[in-house]
Amino acid sequence: MGLTRDELRGGFRGLGLDSGDGVLVHSSLSSLGRVDGGAETVVDSLRDAVGDDGTLMMPTFTRYDRPYDLDTSPSTVGAITEAFRKRSAAVRSSHPTKSVAAIGPNARTLVDNHDLRNSIGPGSPIHRLIDERGGAVLLLGVDHTTNSALHVAERLADLPYRDQLAETTIRRGDGSTETVEVNRVHCSRGFGVVGSIARRLGVGREGRVGDAAARLLDGRTLLSLVVELLDEQPGLLLCDVPDCDRCAYGRRRIATTG
Repeated sequence: MGLTRDELRGGFRGLGLDSGDGVLVHSSLSSLGRVDGGAETVVDSLRDAVGDDGTLMMPTFTRYDRPYDLDTSPSTVGAITEAFRKRSAAVRSSHPTKSVAAIGPNARTLVDNHDLRNSIGPGSPIHRLIDERGGAVLLLGVDHTTNSALHVAERLADLPYRDQLAETTIRRGDGSTETVEVNRVHCSRGFGVVGSIARRLGVGREGRVGDAAARLLDGRTLLSLVVELLDEQPGLLLCDVPDCDRCAYGRRRIATTG
């Protein structure tokens, strides 16, 4: 027997999710173990946990080298996000590489006007959910290296490496394509350091949902903590992978700007 919808909902409620909440979900289906109904059941159980008055948001990121079609481009960040994107109630933002999808009474307001140069920064959909709606961040079977909210903290801290640009393509309704320039978010492989810091300071709640380790964190508290840390140590979130050009660039920029 696999995990049921009711068992998953109970797990999410046990972490602290409640009716009316707003939450940004990063997830791994395989981490949960066997789930009856797969990704669709996980989406159902998350919606059950926050209720009709709550708002769910998930990343539905896409590739830079493929034309972005808002209605058909698949999410590249997991089966749960793709199942969520396909829901008839879901609304998706128009950003060609860092789109998000949302379901709930505030969904349309949150995802509209997703600026090309503001993929994951102040005023982006992820930041709106956290800042305006008091949204939480749920890490379900994943760690902070997948936590997109930390890119918001990089921008709020005004880090000198934050505004790298890249070109990508949008597919229009008539089938034509347009090349546009977007800001490229930075490497996230160094974000894992936030997990131990948050745990030590008692930020968030941890538990298990099925076989998955799960963490639920208050978004505003998390951003405030990480911005404060970055003010003291601007290179905190940069990774140590030897061939990471982006983090090497980040260190150079920090060194040259003081």
